Amino acid sequence: MRTVQLEIKRRDGSVKSRLLRRDGLIPAIFYGQGESEISVQVNAREFDRSGLGSKGAHLIRFNSADSSLNECIVLIKESQHHPVTGLTSHVDFLRVDMATPIIANVTLSFTGKSVGVVNGGILQPVVREVEVKALPGDLPESIEVDVSGLDIHDVLHIEDLVVGEGVEMLFTDNFTVVTVTPPIAEEVVEEEEEELGEGEGEGEGETGEGDADATGDGSTGGDGDEKAGDS
Repeated sequence: MRTVQLEIKRRDGSVKSRLLRRDGLIPAIFYGQGESEISVQVNAREFDRSGLGSKGAHLIRFNSADSSLNECIVLIKESQHHPVTGLTSHVDFLRVDMATPIIANVTLSFTGKSVGVVNGGILQPVVREVEVKALPGDLPESIEVDVSGLDIHDVLHIEDLVVGEGVEMLFTDNFTVVTVTPPIAEEVVEEEEEELGEGEGEGEGETGEGDADATGDGSTGGDGDEKAGDS
């Protein structure tokens, strides 16, 4: 994993977060490894330009005039975004030790065009990130998932994913990661055909009963004619 250099400053906790955002800054906190939490701020434009606003695991090295922050290695533990603009509004930076394995969520990157999609199906990711354990330097920014071999109704499970050496995926159940579903129009047609078939079956049953009644009336009429002739 590449290490991103990021300028960071300690911030005055008495300054409201909305005022920082108005000035193009992102409020954040920095914690971990038993150290006290520190309130910090980072330039929003630099943060996004470095690709840190996108999903995925990012290893970051702080550049700061503050000795308690400078050269610290961190991961983004959590980030919050504006519901309308999508811009980063707050970040939690977690201090890491390069010699100690950590647990982090890593984004899945789906690649290739599946056979099922070519045949009209719909690629349906079930999860978009997975939990892994690795040394900070071994953490992948994302895990590539090749879906080109998936046909309609095919499924990839977490055990099917390939990760680099030193990376352990954490899971208890072999859950579904991605599948290819049939086209919606096809499902509707199949349902309509099934309903039509059921309706025809019911109609045939009713006709059969009617025929039996008609036959019964005919036989009764025949008996009456014979009796009339006899008399």
